[in-house]
Amino acid sequence: MEKKLFFCVLILIVCAIAVVIALSLSGCMEKKGKEIRFGALLPLTGDLSSAGEASQIALQIAVKDVNQYLFSIGSEITVKLIIEDTKTDTAVALEKLKRLKEKDVGIVIGPQSSAEVKAVREYAEENDILLISPSSTSLSLSIHGDNVFRFCPDDTHQAEAIAKQMWEDGVRVVVPIRRGDVWGDDLFQLTKNEFEVLGGKVVYGVRYNPTTSDFSTELQSLNLKIDKAIAQYGDADSVAVHLIAFDEVVPIFIQVGQEQSAIFSSIKWYGSDGTALNNALITNPQSARFAVTTGFSNPLYGEKEELEKYGLIKKQIQEKIGRDPDTYAIIAYDALWVATLASLAPETENTNADALKNALVQTAESYNGATGRIALNEAGDRMSGDYDFWAIKEDEDEGTFKWKKVAVYHVNPDGTGLIFHG
Repeated sequence: MEKKLFFCVLILIVCAIAVVIALSLSGCMEKKGKEIRFGALLPLTGDLSSAGEASQIALQIAVKDVNQYLFSIGSEITVKLIIEDTKTDTAVALEKLKRLKEKDVGIVIGPQSSAEVKAVREYAEENDILLISPSSTSLSLSIHGDNVFRFCPDDTHQAEAIAKQMWEDGVRVVVPIRRGDVWGDDLFQLTKNEFEVLGGKVVYGVRYNPTTSDFSTELQSLNLKIDKAIAQYGDADSVAVHLIAFDEVVPIFIQVGQEQSAIFSSIKWYGSDGTALNNALITNPQSARFAVTTGFSNPLYGEKEELEKYGLIKKQIQEKIGRDPDTYAIIAYDALWVATLASLAPETENTNADALKNALVQTAESYNGATGRIALNEAGDRMSGDYDFWAIKEDEDEGTFKWKKVAVYHVNPDGTGLIFHG
């Protein structure tokens, strides 16, 4: 009986020791390795899906490159990215940000549209989440001290570029048609102000609901406004349409053709960064041909072709999506690097969101990435940059349409800008 009791006690002691050793090893593994989680709110579907696809690929490349770098320096830290589709919908964007919060995500790349940033900004503030948007440009979201960082410039210089190009093309009256959201309203007002400073006239135009799919009513109104502008201010060569849109540019251009009004194709059309390099536009022959006919020209935050790293990342994205990515996708690549390096800063360990915000600003300004140095202004937005103009050209031999860079708007140090064609 005593011998049996002895063996039972011995077995219990051995098991206890084994448990202690296992727990000890488990603790060592937790200390030895660490996973940093980041989130991404991307419009993989919806009205900005063309841009969302490119940014998704860019971020996946960034995760691979960041983890390779961490391994190369002997770190056992790894980065994980959780991508959520916002569907280019403000309510969905907020829902997906809450989901990321439940997964202990503290830094999120995105959202991409200004309307989505506006919708999630308050929740991010209340929950100490930092947002790095690669493409939100609305001027009214340039807010000092908030949790939103935008690694692209606001629309100030884009509006200057659009106004100056229209003026140099001989346009004197502009009839806008725009998305009825914070981005559409802000860009309309900025461009209007710039064009009027040059001496031009901008009528109120047409404002549509972003959820609209049937634009027949809006296009009938646009037709009347164009006709009135031509009659009041001169011939068709002096009147143009400024379209501020996302992927809905395709149904708009298709329905323009269905209106059977020659007035639409008799004048110039201009776009914005919301339609530049849009893939759906060039893959639909009807909409692409209308863009060619009207010289549809679109400014986009400029490529950094002089930087070798920019070219390397651009090429990798091209190989995945089969087309040119927009600059904002490569900004997203840089955003993940900055988020990682800021999170690794000693002062951000076991501390509050303010320390992480400070580290993010300092890291951005010292980081020399694919899009160059990211100097931020007091609102946390990239200070400035040049803009490329893109237009669609038809390859008659292949029967296809392609985007081609047709001009550059260069911003001088004093804030003035010049357009260079070629």
